[in-house]
Amino acid sequence: MESKSGRYQRHELIDWFPQQAVHEAKVAVVGCGAVGNEVAKNLALLGVGHIDLYDFDTIEIHNLTKSVLFREEDVGDKKVTVARKRLIELEPNLSVNAFHGDAWELLRFAQLESYSCVLCCVDNFEARIKLNQLCLLSGTPLINTGIDSKHCQIEAYPFGKDNQNACYECSLPLSVYERVQERYSCGWLKKVAFEEKKIPTTILTSSITGSFAASLAMSFIKGDFNSNATRILQNSTTGHSSLSTLQRSDHCPCCSEVSDTPHITSSGRSILKLGGNLGDNYDALVTSSEPIIVSAECSLCGLKNNSVVFTRAADSDSSLMWCADCKAESVLVDIKDHFTIQELKENYLNKSFPGKFVQMQVHGKIVVIELRDN
Repeated sequence: MESKSGRYQRHELIDWFPQQAVHEAKVAVVGCGAVGNEVAKNLALLGVGHIDLYDFDTIEIHNLTKSVLFREEDVGDKKVTVARKRLIELEPNLSVNAFHGDAWELLRFAQLESYSCVLCCVDNFEARIKLNQLCLLSGTPLINTGIDSKHCQIEAYPFGKDNQNACYECSLPLSVYERVQERYSCGWLKKVAFEEKKIPTTILTSSITGSFAASLAMSFIKGDFNSNATRILQNSTTGHSSLSTLQRSDHCPCCSEVSDTPHITSSGRSILKLGGNLGDNYDALVTSSEPIIVSAECSLCGLKNNSVVFTRAADSDSSLMWCADCKAESVLVDIKDHFTIQELKENYLNKSFPGKFVQMQVHGKIVVIELRDN
C-alpha cells in the first residue's frame, strides 16, 4: 500500500478509515451491470485490494447510459472483462479477477469463505435467492441491492457462525416466487419462449445504491457492522430514506432449518463415491441444491426418455414434454429434489449427482456436501 504521500494520503487522514485493512480485504461483486459498475468503481477507488467480478452477460448499447466503466467500443464484449480492465486503469495496484459465467456454477464454498462480503448486484429474484443460500450456508456476509426508476434498496445480511439473523428470503412475498416460476413450466423446465421483464432504471438510482452498498462493505471490512439484518430504502427524487431491521421468519424456506453455520465437506459426483459420505441410515433424507428429473414418460404411448433421467431440470426446457411419436404434449416429467439414501443407492448407483451440492441432517446438524467433477 502506498504511503501518506501517495494515492491514499487523504484516506489516511481520516481517523476511522482503516486503509491497511481495506487494502487487505477481498470482496466479490456478483453482477456487473449498472449497480455492479458503481459498486466495483467505488471499491476500487477506496483501495479494496482484492476484487472478484462475476457476470455471465455481454455489453449492449443501452448499458452505456448507466455503466460508468463501459464505452461504446466495448459493446459485445464480456462485462466482467471490460470492468476488470477499467478497474485496473483506475488503480493499477489492485488484484482484480474476472469470472464470466453463472455465479451459482462458479462460486465454491471455499472461495465464498475467503470474502469479507459478497455484493449482490444482479437484476432478478432467482439469482438473488441462490446467492442468499450460498452466503447463508458458507457464513459469508451478503449485501443485496435492487433499483427501479426512482427507488433504491440495499440490504445487509451479516451471516456468520451461530447466525440467528434474517436472510433474504425471510421477507419475500409469495408474488416473488410466482414471478420466478413464470420462467418455468412443469415445475422446473425452462419455457422455450420466455422473455424476462426488465425494469427501466437510470444512473441516478444505480449510483446512489452503489454508494450505500460500498459503504456497507466498508462496515464488514472494518468489523463494525450492525449485528442485525437491515434494509435501507431511498427515494432518489424526494431524498426520503428509511432504515429498518429485518426479522427472521420461522417459516422461511431457506434459513428456518439452519440455526448455525453448517459443516461443509466435498465429494465426487458419482453416487458410488457420494454414498460413502452419506452414511448407512437408509431412511435419511438427502436434499439436492437443484430439482432433478427422475422420469420422463409419454402418457399415451409409454415411450420413455431415459437420456434425461437424473439430470438437472434447469438443463432441459418445456420441449421435453412433447412426444415425437405421438406428436403431442403428452410426456409426464417427474421432478424432485429430495431423496432417501436407500433410493439413491438402489436406483441411481451408476449415476453422477447433477446438482451443485446436497445437504442432510446428521445428529441434528446440517451437513453440506459440495460436489466435485473429479
